[in-house]
Amino acid sequence: MPAVASGLSVLFVSWQPPLPRDSGGRLRTFHLLEELARHFRVRLVTFDRQPGSAQEPETAESIGAALPALERVVTVPPPVRDRRRAQARAIATRRSYVELLSAGAGLAAAVHGELDDLQPAVVHYDSLFLGRAPAAGGARTVIAPHNSEALLMGQLAATAESPLRRLLYHSEARALDRLERTRIAGFDHCLAVTRGEHERFAGLGRSVATVPNGVAPRPEPAGVAGLDPEEPMRLVFVGTQSYEPNRQGLQWFVERVLPLLRGRARVAVEVVGAGRRGPELPDVNYLGRVADLDAVYATAHAAVVPLRAGGGSRLKVLEALAVGVPLVSTPVGIEGFDLVDGEHALVAGEPAALAERLVALEGSLRGDGELAAGLQRAGYEFATGFFWPKIGDRLADLYRAWAPTPA
Repeated sequence: MPAVASGLSVLFVSWQPPLPRDSGGRLRTFHLLEELARHFRVRLVTFDRQPGSAQEPETAESIGAALPALERVVTVPPPVRDRRRAQARAIATRRSYVELLSAGAGLAAAVHGELDDLQPAVVHYDSLFLGRAPAAGGARTVIAPHNSEALLMGQLAATAESPLRRLLYHSEARALDRLERTRIAGFDHCLAVTRGEHERFAGLGRSVATVPNGVAPRPEPAGVAGLDPEEPMRLVFVGTQSYEPNRQGLQWFVERVLPLLRGRARVAVEVVGAGRRGPELPDVNYLGRVADLDAVYATAHAAVVPLRAGGGSRLKVLEALAVGVPLVSTPVGIEGFDLVDGEHALVAGEPAALAERLVALEGSLRGDGELAAGLQRAGYEFATGFFWPKIGDRLADLYRAWAPTPA
């Protein structure tokens, strides 16, 4: 483990707490904090729950226990606002409704208190919705969006079936585009998750570096187990169902892809993640939030990521590859990763083509296993390049280079 850099400190400001670790956003926040704390003195100021959500509040003590290397944790309740009213006001005022849900003086006051006390070298903001770059003396300010919210909303608008949702998403996409263009320019540096977002943010005139999503280091997996004659191929879908791209993608998969497998392949789908249940079908089982995701992966024959909208890159992709579970995905599901169809994963965007790949995988698991074993080997090798300690070392090098030179 690297020695903690003497005198270099980071104030990390988060839109949502890093707990519970049941969504891609909270997982990324957790691991970035963990990695930064290996190198620097780190304090965290965060909302105690996601603004506008029904999430139970997290305490500074619970976060500190999960991330003991942090020097201090300060939690702030988000503003209490009605989501529906915020959405209506956003359309009327052409502002982002998520920004309206998040705007308040409490977080800013906590940030300024820590700035005065810590005098950090770097101030890291992990969301556009946290306000403008703080007045931080000589500190360098970094905005680190988990994805381009404007691009994500544009995709949701293009794929939504409800006219009302399309109106809301189009309005939000335009507001977020304006927010990105004005707010990112107020920071010294910007972190992107993918190459595509790097290009978008660099076009706004900022100093941009790419820090991808990662996965915890895993040992090389054992070989792929075949299917017994009467055993269905178990597919696992991991994703919080309160997150619209997950809910939309799952519905598309079970309504458009699964019917094409009838009479050709026997499959069962297990859905992991908090939130409301999706389409009810005999072969779809909703597990909700689970304490041990590894146990679910241990009994799965493949992971499916059938997303049609999304931003950043999907942690669920790296998780599946790292534990040795063959991956089946749409192109949107693997955005941000240079995965090759037929080599690292099975990838297709249309229902019939995705069904063909699932039929081929099931045939491999019931036959010689060559396709499944090849996917496992190549997928794991790919995932090793994204183990969090490697990403953390790169981020630490960036912050050392960006930190102001001592007088």
